[in-house]
Amino acid sequence: MAGIKDDIKVLFSDQGTLKGKPDLKGAIRVLLAKPGVQALAFYRFYRWLYLKGLRLLPEFLARLNFLLNGAEIDPGAEIGAGCHIFHTAGVVIGRGVKMGSNVWVLNNVTLGGRGASGFNLGEEGYPVIGDNVKLYTGVSVLGKVRIGDNAVIGAHSLVLEDIPPDSLAVGVPAKVIKSTER
Repeated sequence: MAGIKDDIKVLFSDQGTLKGKPDLKGAIRVLLAKPGVQALAFYRFYRWLYLKGLRLLPEFLARLNFLLNGAEIDPGAEIGAGCHIFHTAGVVIGRGVKMGSNVWVLNNVTLGGRGASGFNLGEEGYPVIGDNVKLYTGVSVLGKVRIGDNAVIGAHSLVLEDIPPDSLAVGVPAKVIKSTER
């Protein structure tokens, strides 16, 4: 499981910011001023409590995280090291979501289940997001789908089916339009 130490290692790596590896002053600025970093740090803390068997306190802290930072991240979600939430407004990461390392999440991204209504019985479950995936503005990934490593999901796309590694998908519903898989 990823933790604060892993996130700090990524912050001081070449993938630390959009401009690459920050100096100490730049890293401190990111830690103190960027709500995406703050939302993830807060999530790491209440996720740790959740894994210790607590339930009410992590749920409460998740609500507080939403109020302070604008991102709704369930304590049951698994988020790998180096996740970048660039704009927290409208970000929702549901309970059963599993995200790899170095995933980019822009504003209004929803990662969640489809529920168990009469329209989608048997489609319950949550997304699994690979490593180095980019989820642009307004992307919704719903249900038991997999997004492969290094995939890019274009703005305002709705993902309801698996997306293979190394591909670009766009649209409603999302379709692969480009693949670099060899």
